[in-house]
Amino acid sequence: MSETATREDIDEVIDIVRGLMQQVDNRFDGIEKEIIELKKSHNRLLNTIDGFIGRIDKYETELAARDNQFEKLLVWARKVSKKTGIPLENL
Repeated sequence: MSETATREDIDEVIDIVRGLMQQVDNRFDGIEKEIIELKKSHNRLLNTIDGFIGRIDKYETELAARDNQFEKLLVWARKVSKKTGIPLENL
């Protein structure tokens, strides 16, 4: 058995390496597609969360406005109660 590699031996090794490289390339392509899908899913999730946060912010603003308006009406009712002598339940 000879210690030197023949051209056929080298070509065989090159074919094996090419096959392995193709397998690795296919795996990376698959992983890349999965990452792209995960990013899309992540973005959809973030958009959904942003929508919910926007709704909550709007709701909290409406509650604050309502509470402010109620407080003003209560102050007015107390003044009316005092001037008319009609007792106002303690709210």
